[in-house]
Amino acid sequence: MATASITIGANTGEGIREYVAAALDVLDEMGIHYEFSAMATNVEGDVELICKALVAIHKRCHELGAPRVESLLKIDDRIDVEQTLTSKVQHVNDFRKHA
Repeated sequence: MATASITIGANTGEGIREYVAAALDVLDEMGIHYEFSAMATNVEGDVELICKALVAIHKRCHELGAPRVESLLKIDDRIDVEQTLTSKVQHVNDFRKHA
């Protein structure tokens, strides 16, 4: 399973909260586990599903009236180790305890 970070921007001249909310709705509809934060949304899943979600997010934002949608997608796709968002954070916390 891959983990990824998605950042969305919609150039409307106003705030982006409705577009971020729409992006989260898309993730919910697609059954993708995510963790939302102030600067990005982290997701878990198959790379193909994550990419399809990003396409769907762009489409939804355009449907809501955004003439321009920007996104940043960073994917960590490991096949040698099973990882989740939680396990990645836990590995750092465990390291800090022993450092």
